[in-house]
Amino acid sequence: MTMDSSSLRRRHPSLLSSGIALGCLAVLGTATPALAQDDAPHRVGLLLDAGAPHGIGLSAVVRPTNWLRLQAGPTTNTLSIGVRGGVTLLPIDTFIAPTLNVEAGHYFGSEYSEVLDWLGREPSSTSEAIRDVTYNYVTGSVGLEVGTKSRFNFFLNVGLSYVALTVPEPTPLIQDASGDDSVTSGPLHLRATIPSVKLGFIVYFF
Repeated sequence: MTMDSSSLRRRHPSLLSSGIALGCLAVLGTATPALAQDDAPHRVGLLLDAGAPHGIGLSAVVRPTNWLRLQAGPTTNTLSIGVRGGVTLLPIDTFIAPTLNVEAGHYFGSEYSEVLDWLGREPSSTSEAIRDVTYNYVTGSVGLEVGTKSRFNFFLNVGLSYVALTVPEPTPLIQDASGDDSVTSGPLHLRATIPSVKLGFIVYFF
C-alpha cells in the first residue's frame, strides 16, 4: 500500500493550523480567569483624607456595587476627636470619574481656648467659655476621582458644610463682648454654612 506524498504534504498545513488554533484556545482559556480576577472590582479598603474645616480622617471603605461606596471612621481637627460616616455615588464607572458625596460627623467636647493663642489673644476669663465645645456637621460635595477601577484612588471634593456648634457656658464670651458683667446666658448654639474642601486617597485590599 502506498500513499501519495503530495497528498500528505497538503494535509500537513491543515493539521498544523488545527494545532495552532487548539493551542490558542487553551491559552485563552487559561488566561481568561486571571484577566477576570484582575478586572474584578475591589470592595474593601481604607480612606485617608485631609481638608477644611473638618480636619483629618481615616475611614473603613466598603463598595457594595460599582456605583456606591460607604465609609465610616474617626476624625481629628487637632483640638478634638470625632467620628463620621459618608456615602459616595459614582455615576460613571471609569478610571477618571465624577462623584457625589454626603457626609455627617460629630466632634466630641473639647477645649478650644487654643484658638485664642492662634489669633494672638491673651488668655482671659473668655477662654473659660471655650471648654467642652461640641459640634455636628453635614457636608454635601462634588468630586473628581482618579483610579476608580484600581486598587489606589486619588480624589478631590469641594462643597458646602452645615455646622451646628454648641458652647455650654457662653457667659464669659458674652460679657467680654458686651462689656456688661451682669449679662448671663444658657448654652449657646451656633449654626453656619461654610465652604468645604477635601483631598485624599483610598487603598483597596480586597
